[in-house]
Amino acid sequence: MGCHGWDYESVLPYFKRAEDQENGEDEFHGIGGPLSVSNMTFSRPICDDFLNAVAENGTPINHDINGATQEGVGYYQLTAKNGRRCSSAVAYLNRARSRPNLAIITHAMVNRLGFTDKRADTVHITRKGEPMQVHANKEIILSAGAIGSPQILQLSGIGPAALLQEHSIELLHDSPDVGANLQDHLQIRTVYKTHKPITLNDQLSNPLQKLSAGLQYALLRKGPLSMAASQVYAFCRTRLANERPDIQYHFQPLSSDSPGEGLNNFSAFTASVCQLRPESRGSIRIQSTNPLKHPVIQANYLSTDLDCQTAVESLRFTRKIMRTIAMREHVKSEHLPDPLAQTDEELLQQARQIANTIYHPTSTCRMGADSRSVVDPQLRVKGVLGLRVADASIMPEIVSGNTNAPTIMIGEKAADMILAER
Repeated sequence: MGCHGWDYESVLPYFKRAEDQENGEDEFHGIGGPLSVSNMTFSRPICDDFLNAVAENGTPINHDINGATQEGVGYYQLTAKNGRRCSSAVAYLNRARSRPNLAIITHAMVNRLGFTDKRADTVHITRKGEPMQVHANKEIILSAGAIGSPQILQLSGIGPAALLQEHSIELLHDSPDVGANLQDHLQIRTVYKTHKPITLNDQLSNPLQKLSAGLQYALLRKGPLSMAASQVYAFCRTRLANERPDIQYHFQPLSSDSPGEGLNNFSAFTASVCQLRPESRGSIRIQSTNPLKHPVIQANYLSTDLDCQTAVESLRFTRKIMRTIAMREHVKSEHLPDPLAQTDEELLQQARQIANTIYHPTSTCRMGADSRSVVDPQLRVKGVLGLRVADASIMPEIVSGNTNAPTIMIGEKAADMILAER
């Protein structure tokens, strides 16, 4: 896609450099890096049954989707150590806190960037209600994510000219793709009720078992509170796919009406499925010069024929898994989608109703060599000086999987680019 230095061979060393892989070093994995990657220490029998059901349906068992091949089913690894999440803050920021050349400013909101002769030299922030300015002698690196970075650029005068004129923002550089090309993985959260109380819904609704789970985690850093929400992955090919998987599953031995609302009061599990390479594109557009005012996020999910077809195929694929020998003994009834939905039109309508973001927004400050791309392959914002973007917004297209590790890779590679110029 015209991004020299971002091919597979060029970025693999940065994945490996970031990683401290519990299973050891090999061609695809590294050890000794700041980011702890560990195996799942907690599972339930129904997870094994889902894994076997997917395999029964023709997808091979694959214990390393980040290795030689992606297609397959197995248990997720976690960016965790000793039962605790290893976030980028834990992996990188905590280690750097004592450095004399680092100042961490919290309780602060970035309002916009300031420029002198088109060179970025100031960050205008508000901290605890008071305006402040932070000055840069060399350059500014913007890492506010696929939502925040385009918002800040637009507030700073870099973006679509018509949008900035609408809000009376002085145009610094007309960059139509700032905030454009938004992509995300849309998860279709299918939920199935079970015959027996074998899910976390049951365990954590029981006060004694909930106490036991809390003690197990507090004393041993193990048990259900040490797990990620999703335990089993499956990268599968629907009838629409050719040589590589086009859908991904996140299997969870629990269910809820939506993330963050607590578990359902009945026995159930979730088989969330998403399209790996959606064609739909959305946008991020400011609706005010006030940085506290959320931008308009228009995802445009399921706006192309392929995306709609894949949504329908993924629901049919899920139902096929649930009819396997390994799973049918567990499934009492289909809770989501509506079991009465059978035609393509009905299934598509169900997908639209039960789908949600899987929190993988990307591509709103797209990297490229073409005239419309926002940043060049050195992550420098085009049309200005002294400014880079380093986060998931620079991805030319969304990656075919989870976005956390690739975003950390972007940070590692950006660090080398910055150091090389110094």
